[in-house]
Amino acid sequence: DIRTLVDYDNYVTVSTANARFCFLFKECASLTTAPELPATTLAPYCYSQMFQECTGLTAAPKLPATTMAEGCYQWMFWFCHGLTTAPELPATTLAKECYNGMFRNCDGLTTAPELPVTTLAEGCYAEMFYESDGLTTAPILPATTLVKRCYSYMFNDCKKLDNITMLATDISAPNCLNVWVDGVASTGTFTKAAAMTSLTTGVSGIPEGWTVKNYGE
Repeated sequence: DIRTLVDYDNYVTVSTANARFCFLFKECASLTTAPELPATTLAPYCYSQMFQECTGLTAAPKLPATTMAEGCYQWMFWFCHGLTTAPELPATTLAKECYNGMFRNCDGLTTAPELPVTTLAEGCYAEMFYESDGLTTAPILPATTLVKRCYSYMFNDCKKLDNITMLATDISAPNCLNVWVDGVASTGTFTKAAAMTSLTTGVSGIPEGWTVKNYGE
């Protein structure tokens, strides 16, 4: 039972396991049930690509961690085609690249987890739902100031996605919205902050053909 996961290069043994568990079940197509992951404090790249290509996995384990580290969940469920439900993500402080590609190519996923954090980190949500074809509604994105690459490719090729609420008013950071909505549904509703006037139409802004409305109106 691991309560704190520490850096692989300076690990401390806790019970019979330690470190990051990168690639632990990678390409294990027969895995249908994930183990418990009770750690609340993570190390850099902890759980990275842990269940990549576990196509038989239908439910994600609970992820109670509240202290994040760089890259800690990146590509965790990449190509988990059978995954239908995402776990809650309770962390309120993010780290660089922490959720990068977490649910990439999870085409059975229809509902995204809530993403209530308002202070972002570089690349934190980049590619998070890339090619998750079953997703129809995005989680509300409440952050008002975006940072470098934070939403880059986030919903790229989510072909059924037709509803996004993004409340940023400062999108000046480099590549913060880079190609984030390329390949979404041809029609939909985009809800923005009333003060946002600089968003352009296209794959790096508001999807072309979508109705635009102000939040709260």
